[in-house]
Amino acid sequence: MGSSSKKKKEKKKDFQKPKLKVGKAKPKSSNFTDTSFRSKALVLQQQLAEDAPNPSERFKHYLSLTTSRTDTQRRDALSFLASQLSTNPPTNPVGTPTLLQKILPIMSDSSGPVRGQLLKLLRNLPADEIRPHVEKIMLYIRGTMTNISQEVKDDGLNYMEWLLDIAGEDVISSAGCWVKPLRDFMSVLGWTVNVAPTTAAKKGWTSAPRTTFGAKKYGQSFPRQMLVLSKFLEMGFKPGMPTPWTPNDWFSNISCVPRKTDPFGYIGLFKPPRDEEGEIYRSREDRQDIFQKRFRTAMEEGVEMAKKEGGTAGRAAATLDQVLQDGMGDYEQNSRLDDDDHLWDGYIM
Repeated sequence: MGSSSKKKKEKKKDFQKPKLKVGKAKPKSSNFTDTSFRSKALVLQQQLAEDAPNPSERFKHYLSLTTSRTDTQRRDALSFLASQLSTNPPTNPVGTPTLLQKILPIMSDSSGPVRGQLLKLLRNLPADEIRPHVEKIMLYIRGTMTNISQEVKDDGLNYMEWLLDIAGEDVISSAGCWVKPLRDFMSVLGWTVNVAPTTAAKKGWTSAPRTTFGAKKYGQSFPRQMLVLSKFLEMGFKPGMPTPWTPNDWFSNISCVPRKTDPFGYIGLFKPPRDEEGEIYRSREDRQDIFQKRFRTAMEEGVEMAKKEGGTAGRAAATLDQVLQDGMGDYEQNSRLDDDDHLWDGYIM
C-alpha cells in the first residue's frame, strides 16, 4: 500500500502548479543547463603564419577586390590600399598608372561610402605621379560631374577640386581640359545661350537654373558648383610668371629657333580648322579668347540670375563674378585669323 500511495503522490505532483512567492526566483528544473558562459578563442593573424602572403601580394589581392560586386568589399579594399599608400615609405608595388586604371572607374560608383573612400585614396597619391595622367583623370571626372545621380555629381566636384589642388596648371593646359569642362559646368548649372522662345513664357515661372528647384536635400549643390567653377576659372585666368628681359633676348628671338611648339599657330594659315574642344590652350590669352567667344555672355547672365536668389547661392555667385572680373578685365581681342573671319572676302581667287 505504501509504495502505491507514493507513486500516486509523485504523479499528482507533476500536475500541481507550484506556488511562487514574491521576491523569489522560479525554481530551476532538475535537467537545467547553464548557458550563460562565453567561450573565448585566440585567433592568430594570417601574417603571423609561415605561409602568409607578402605585402606585395596582399596589395594586389585587395586591388582586385575593388571590382567586387559587394559595396562593403569595395570600400574595405579601397581603405586598405589607402592605408598602404599613407605609410612612410608608401607601398605601391603595381605603380600609379596601373592603380589609376583600376580605381578611376569607381568614381561614378553607386555607393557613397565607396566614392568617399576613393577620394581618400586619391589624396594619398603623389602629385608628381598624377600629373602625367591628367587627361585620363579628367575624362572620368567629367563623366562623374554629368552623372544622372545628384550624389555622384556632388562627389564629382570633390574629385575636380582635388585635381585642381595638386595639378591645376597641368589641367588647364592639357588637350581637351579647358573647353570641355567649361561646357560640362554650363550644362550642370543650366546656363545656356539664350534662344528666342517660340511661345510666350508663362507668368509666375522663374528663369533660375534647374538645379535649384526641388528637394532641400540638394539645396547646396548649386552654390557648390559655382564655387568649384570659380576655382577652375581662377586657375585658367591666372597670369603667368613674367620673365626678365635682357639685351640678348632681342637677338635670340630673331636668330634662334623658338622653344615652344607651334609659335605662330595663332595666325592659323597652315593648319586645318580648329577643334576648339580638344585643342591645347597653353597661354592665358588663348584661354581668354575661347572663353570670350563661347561662354562669357551666357555665364554672366547666369551669375546675375543667381545673385538675385540671395543666400548661399548669391554669395557663391558673387565670388564667381569677382573671378570673371579679375580674369577677363584685361582681355583684348586676339588677332588670330580663322576661316570664319572672312579673310579673303572681296578677292577673286
